[in-house]
Amino acid sequence: MAIVDVTGIGKSYRLSAGHKETVLQDVSLNIESGSVVGLLGPNGAGKTTLIKILSGLLRPDTGGGTILGYDLLRDHALIRSRISLVSPTSDVGTDNNLTVRQNLQFWAPVYGLIGERAKSRIEELLTKVNLRDKADAWPMHLSAGQRQRLALARSLLAENPLIFLDEPTNKLDFDGVRSVRELVQDLNRNHGVTILLTTHVMEEAEELCDAIALLREGKLLAYMKTRDLTQSLGLTRTIRVAFRRPGSAEVDAQRVGLQSDLARMPAVQAARVSEDSSTMVSAELQTLDIRATTPVLLDCLRRRNWNLISMQSEMVTLHDVFLSTIKPAEDMERGI
Repeated sequence: MAIVDVTGIGKSYRLSAGHKETVLQDVSLNIESGSVVGLLGPNGAGKTTLIKILSGLLRPDTGGGTILGYDLLRDHALIRSRISLVSPTSDVGTDNNLTVRQNLQFWAPVYGLIGERAKSRIEELLTKVNLRDKADAWPMHLSAGQRQRLALARSLLAENPLIFLDEPTNKLDFDGVRSVRELVQDLNRNHGVTILLTTHVMEEAEELCDAIALLREGKLLAYMKTRDLTQSLGLTRTIRVAFRRPGSAEVDAQRVGLQSDLARMPAVQAARVSEDSSTMVSAELQTLDIRATTPVLLDCLRRRNWNLISMQSEMVTLHDVFLSTIKPAEDMERGI
């Protein structure tokens, strides 16, 4: 079932002297229930505007569709009451004169929760977002990641089936990013919540999302399953490994065989093995799918009794993706 089904969404803002700035152009999305979709794009791509339209906060100039079965143009009030939205300005709605628990107690009646039902739901959420030990703390004393988790807890009070997360890890430190990503995965996998999140971090989208929509200058460049997207663009990643070879008379033969095995591994486009010393060997692989290649590589080394010393990989960046997506169109315009 499509929980989000919109077609031809367009939006412009009127500037001074009668000029208009087009923010979205003919954007169509179909999101199945229970999925996590990443909306990727650089700053100014139109991600936040699209989120506002899908959550019933902003009316599109063109296009339409349904959210949770409700008409996007006619039922925007119903849509707003049945979705949750967490934006980068997550501190909006947080009262610094109330503790973490009191903030949730304040918002619970807004979502129709009162009495014991509200109390049990708040305690459940404090545990889920890992804020139980901060329940009596003032928000001003929380870290950025903790305040973001408080905003998530507030949005989850209503137990809505659809959540929009607008750059949920923006400006967070490493621990904050990891905590929020784990929470997103838990909401989806263990509670069946459908999630649309915006981000400009390719690594984040790959980790969390079933599918990725690429937005640039208001246009939807691509929308497909995450693995299909990265593979279709033909973007290779480098894996570098260093390992110690065993003291065996068959070492030379093993090294030659290893080169051949690496080249035949899933998604590997090229492989090179070199000797660093009498006992140290390093290898470099170019792969289209790091998740498919890595476990096979580690299993190969383990079977050969080659002791792994280090392993590094280079991630595909959002910049790489956009360059790869845009270049074919530019080539066609130039007649290449």
